Amino acid sequence: MTSEQALSISLGLQGPCVIARLTGEFDFASAAEVRDRVTKALDLTQPPLLVIDMQAVSVCDSSGLSVLVYLHKAVTASGGRLLLSGLNGRCKHLFAITALDKFFDIRTTAELAIAELNETGDTPPFTG
Repeated sequence: MTSEQALSISLGLQGPCVIARLTGEFDFASAAEVRDRVTKALDLTQPPLLVIDMQAVSVCDSSGLSVLVYLHKAVTASGGRLLLSGLNGRCKHLFAITALDKFFDIRTTAELAIAELNETGDTPPFTG
């Protein structure tokens, strides 16, 4: 059995999209940090366009799911869109058994999700 892998979060902008790439275990120990950091990053674009890439997430528990639902509600309440990408293995199964695969817009890769949001997004924000 492998040891626990702490979650790392990589945030960036590509066009009008905020991209959050998660690596490791998205669980109770990391949920608050993900919520706080991604919520702050959403201020970079209006309306918020968010891609959460979960390709490298090894575990997602109910705390992680709760954060994703929270972020989805925050983004859509501001007139934006959230796309998830890269669900695999146990995470994909978890989304299927909780029916969250019907709630979220999910793409196979981050690149597809980013391209979709860049097509529909506004011009990039001023970052000066």
